[in-house]
Amino acid sequence: MVVLLCFTALVGLANILLNGNFELIFLYLLFMVVSVPTIYFNYSLCKLENKWHSLWRERTPCDGEPSVVRLKTGKIGEWGAFILGLILALIPSI
Repeated sequence: MVVLLCFTALVGLANILLNGNFELIFLYLLFMVVSVPTIYFNYSLCKLENKWHSLWRERTPCDGEPSVVRLKTGKIGEWGAFILGLILALIPSI
């Protein structure tokens, strides 16, 4: 899946470059560089965040197992950023 996400991101970047809309490159790369790794590492990032929170704020630290709500909200935000990046890639061709 990550290979397809990276391929899609590269095709979108090529579309922006070929159509000459260079002012969108920074925003597009920001969305893609953040969304592709976080989609792949969503579970690990949620577990790490929970573990650090429990170490700093609780008397008895937990194993950091993320909740289903945390995982789903993370996925929604990450896919939202990816889709916004794809919309930015389609703007020059319209």
